[in-house]
Amino acid sequence: MKTNKVTLRVNRGDVDQVQVNVTTQVNAKQIRKITHNGREHWVLPSYTLPANVIMNGGLYPASEIDAHYQGLEGTLAPLGHPTVDGKFVSAFSPEGINVGYAGAFNRNVKKSGNRVYLEKWVDIEVAGRTEQGRELLERVEALEKGEDVPPIHTSVAVFLQEIEPNEEQKAAGAEWVAKINGMDHDAILLNEVGAATPEQGVGLMVNADQAKPLAANSGALVGESYREREQRLDRAAKERFAPGGDDYAWIADFTDTQAIIVRNGGVAEVYGYTTEGGKIVFGDSGAAVVRQESWVAMIANSVKKIFNHQARPDKTMEGDMPLTPEEKAGLVTDVGAAVAANVAEQLKPLTDAVAALQANQTALSDSLTANARAEEVEKRKAVAEKHGEVVANALSGDALEAMYKSLGTAAPLAGNSGQEQAETGAPDPATYFGGK
Repeated sequence: MKTNKVTLRVNRGDVDQVQVNVTTQVNAKQIRKITHNGREHWVLPSYTLPANVIMNGGLYPASEIDAHYQGLEGTLAPLGHPTVDGKFVSAFSPEGINVGYAGAFNRNVKKSGNRVYLEKWVDIEVAGRTEQGRELLERVEALEKGEDVPPIHTSVAVFLQEIEPNEEQKAAGAEWVAKINGMDHDAILLNEVGAATPEQGVGLMVNADQAKPLAANSGALVGESYREREQRLDRAAKERFAPGGDDYAWIADFTDTQAIIVRNGGVAEVYGYTTEGGKIVFGDSGAAVVRQESWVAMIANSVKKIFNHQARPDKTMEGDMPLTPEEKAGLVTDVGAAVAANVAEQLKPLTDAVAALQANQTALSDSLTANARAEEVEKRKAVAEKHGEVVANALSGDALEAMYKSLGTAAPLAGNSGQEQAETGAPDPATYFGGK
C-alpha cells in the first residue's frame, strides 16, 4: 500500500482498507422529474465503476465490480462525502445522516455495458429544507433548462484493499489491484470534484471519466479467466446439487451460458446458468446428455451411457487416456447406431397405428364406392324399365336421381339381398314395375 494513502479502519475485521471515491459526471440531458409515492422527485442518471480499467494506478477487475455493485441499490446519496471532525464516515451513521442527507437516494442500479448505471432520486420537498438541498435544486433546474452552469458530479464510496499486482498486470500499467470489500454510498457533488485529498482522510479521489483501459496485448488476462469461471461453477454446483456430505457434483464442461454437471452415480446433465451479482444461478431443470464429439441430448434411457473426461487446461487425472482416431470413429458409430435403433423402437407403435388407420380408411372408401355404384345400377335399371334403355343410359348424377324419384315408391337398392327383401316385405322389382 502506498505510504501517502490514508487507511481507514472499518468494521470488517482487522484488515486495513482504503475508501476510494470514484467520481463521474451526471448526464444533464437525461435529468427528469417524476412523481413517486405521491411526491415530486428529480432523477439524475449517472454511471460509475468502469470494469477492467486503470484509475489512478489501480486496476478494477470486472469480477470484483460484478460481485459488489448491487450493494448500491437503496443506499443514501448524501450531498458530498459526509465527515466528522475532518474524517470521512459512513453515510448511514447518525453523524453522516445529520450532515449529508438531503432527501436523495440511489435506485435502479444495473450493469450497462462496461459500467454500472444508477440514478439519484431527489425528494424535492425534503431537499428544500436545507441550504445545500436548495442549492442542489437550483442547479438541477438550471441544467434541465440547458443553462450554462457547472455540472453535477456523483462519487461512489468504495471500501477496498490495494493488492499487489502480478507481473503481467504491472506490465499493463497497474500499480495495484482493487480488492473490493463493500459499497457505502454514492454521493452528489456540487463544488468539490477533485478537491478531496489523502490528507482529508480519503484514500483516493478517482475520476472515472478519465479512466484508461487495460493495455491491450500486454499479457495480462482481462476479465474472468477459464479457471476462475470453472472454480465458481464448481462451487455453485456443489452448493446446489450436492448439499449432503455423501453427495458430489462437479463441472465436466461449460460454455458462457451452459454447464455439464455430473452428480452421484455418474449422471451427466446440461443446465443453463446466469451470473447475478457475481453469483452463479443454475436453471430449474436439466437435460440428460452423453459425450460424443460434443455433448448431445439423450433420446431415452435405453441409449447406453458413454462418458469420458474432457481434457481442459492444467487439469489431468490419473488413468485418463486420450482416445485414438479409430476409437473416436467407433464411438461415433456406436452412439449413432444406438440412437437410430432407439428412435425406430420408440416410433414403432406410432407407425403401426398409422398403417392400420390407412388400411381401415381404404376399406371404408372402397365399401362406400361399391355401395354407391350398386345404387346407381339399380336406379338406372328401374328408370330403363319405365322409360327405356336410351333414357336411362343418358341420365346420371342429379338427373338420374330426379327421374328415379319420379317413378314413385323406391325399389330396394343394392346391399339388400333377396332374403332381406322377403323379411322387409319389399316386392320383386320386375313384378312391381311390370304390374304398373
